[in-house]
Amino acid sequence: MTANFIESKRQEFTNALVGVRPRERFKVVVVDRRSLKLLNRTLKLSEILEHDVARIEKLENNRKEDLGIEALYFLTPSKQSVDTLITDLGGSVSNSGGSGSHHHHHGPGAPPGMRPGMRPGAPLKKPKYRAAHVFFTSELPDVLLARIKKAGVTQNIRALKELCIEYDNFGKHTFLTRMINRPLYRLYSPLVTRGFNDELELISKKLVNVCGALKEVPVVRYLLLDQETYGDTKARPLAFLFHTEMDRIRDNLPKEADDKPPTELIIVDRSADPLSPILHEFTYEAMVYDLLEIDEGTKFTYTAQLGNGEEEVKTVQLDDNDPVWMEFRFKHISEAQEGIMKQFKELVGSNRAIADLQAGQKLNLSKMSDVVASMPQFKGQLALLSAHITIMEKCMEQFKKRSLNDLAMLEQNLVMGTTPDDEKYLTGDIDIADVLSNPEIELRDKLRLLLIFFIANPSLTEAERQKLAALAKFSHEARETIKNMGLVLRWSHALDLLKQVQQRPGQTTKSKWGLGGIRAASSQKTDEAKPYDLSRYTPGLKNVLEGSIEGYLSEELFPYVVPPVKPSQSHSFAGAGSLRNSGSARSTPTAEKGADQAESPASSMWSTIASTVGLQSSENRASTGSQPAQRQIKSLRSGRPTWQKRESSPATTSASSTSLASSATAAAVPSARQTSRQLSQGRVILFVIGGVTFSEIRA
Repeated sequence: MTANFIESKRQEFTNALVGVRPRERFKVVVVDRRSLKLLNRTLKLSEILEHDVARIEKLENNRKEDLGIEALYFLTPSKQSVDTLITDLGGSVSNSGGSGSHHHHHGPGAPPGMRPGMRPGAPLKKPKYRAAHVFFTSELPDVLLARIKKAGVTQNIRALKELCIEYDNFGKHTFLTRMINRPLYRLYSPLVTRGFNDELELISKKLVNVCGALKEVPVVRYLLLDQETYGDTKARPLAFLFHTEMDRIRDNLPKEADDKPPTELIIVDRSADPLSPILHEFTYEAMVYDLLEIDEGTKFTYTAQLGNGEEEVKTVQLDDNDPVWMEFRFKHISEAQEGIMKQFKELVGSNRAIADLQAGQKLNLSKMSDVVASMPQFKGQLALLSAHITIMEKCMEQFKKRSLNDLAMLEQNLVMGTTPDDEKYLTGDIDIADVLSNPEIELRDKLRLLLIFFIANPSLTEAERQKLAALAKFSHEARETIKNMGLVLRWSHALDLLKQVQQRPGQTTKSKWGLGGIRAASSQKTDEAKPYDLSRYTPGLKNVLEGSIEGYLSEELFPYVVPPVKPSQSHSFAGAGSLRNSGSARSTPTAEKGADQAESPASSMWSTIASTVGLQSSENRASTGSQPAQRQIKSLRSGRPTWQKRESSPATTSASSTSLASSATAAAVPSARQTSRQLSQGRVILFVIGGVTFSEIRA
């Protein structure tokens, strides 16, 4: 089993570099724009050159002819790259394209020296290199293979292979299938009538590429929803497309041992958990990407104040080569701050001589020699820690400026249905009204909060949602975001679906609203520490992964495309407490909606919001929206700005907070995670149409 996505891609590139051994020893590597990015993200220049590579050339550039050397091509299987390859090999590009079913062969009457497929009398061109070893980053379509054959250049190709590297890895256990612009629009917009199947087919091919790189032939599961109730999920058609595509390469992969647990690929879309992309997340990495400007996915630029009073612009590369980033990226911001400051103090303490020198103290020659020897390493470590301290300070500036302490508390209370003290949350109406009418709160934060309220309050009508959006004075773009969110999920059933995804065997929740009951039941059965007040929500996809690993994932909610043959000792989901056997878990949509409206405290919240801001609630809501007596209203403005508690004791931790990618960044980055806890289960790959969040990667 391949260790992870990074190592898998490294191995593919390295095997190609090692496998091409010309007689003259050295070779040239030719890459196109896309393959160059893949290569640069995987191997260092020194690692490439050590495999007898004389130079690296870009396919798109004008390159000199060099018949004294062989070339190793890493190419994207595109028409543009194939046509340039044909020209390099001395062939002529045909405007008519190629067909997978028609190409020419050497005939007995062909003139001497005639290449296959060339017209008699066509001029012969010299190839650019002595020979070509061609490696495509993924499967080469039949039409492009036919195009190469028709050009008559096959005699100059020593090898032609297809690799499985056409994906972007985000860390060791996460990959991205980067698409062209606006894929979610093409997948979900009712205005798009063409291209839907092409989009899914492209995603499925990239998924097959990943599984080919991992040498895995997974069994496929997918989120199955009633389209009338929960909306149009894309998980099912993608699952069947992937299974069909996987059959094409199945025979080329190593045969699995009979006793090897099967790998599972679980395909879902964002309707399985619409809250995680919207809630503010307070781990270090999530805060950085949510609150700061990050260039090219990894670069943070800031202005540093030097000791002489001058300023210097510096850039930090946040990637796997940064040990501080790798150690603290998934830590809660308070823990990351504490850990980095501890390292900073230890570094200064262990290099007291350097600190004394910088403070102006005189040292003897012996100590001065030690200082000179350790100065470069000390300066590098000090600069790195100082950069991360600066990043955290920038995050905290935004955290305070945007009042995220209060906003995140309100978000968590709405989602959980309870306060941090496990008391029923009753003041959300006034709090939300305060936020929406507060001009000091940024519109993007109001939008996130309102989306959360819509999900947590399934009984709102479309007219009422529009009135609340008008209260916030949203821009046209923000109102369109709300409208488009309704294409990905059904507001009236999103919370019900999330509760099904979150629920474990044997769990029940008395409340028909909020997730507090489910999470409380879960925490009683685990050794998990009490969460921070602002981080009580647990991503629903974590439960999907754990359910697959531990064997309790519902086969009704997550069926197989083709059910695997299970060994007798495997876990069975048919036990007590499963969703299949729980009558209350999968009640009819009508009954479920009626229960939500009858028992949801959000319904009474709407009544107060309507009266507070002068909106009219609907008649059926006015009849059930009675308010409890002696309510203790706590406005956000009067709330004490506290940090999150980790333990049940009154002590609090002073620190800062972090946020996830906002709802506006539901970009085309369908991603996946694999887990390390594998019991009797094989590898589990979770693929999310619409992208995963930092909180889900961490979880």
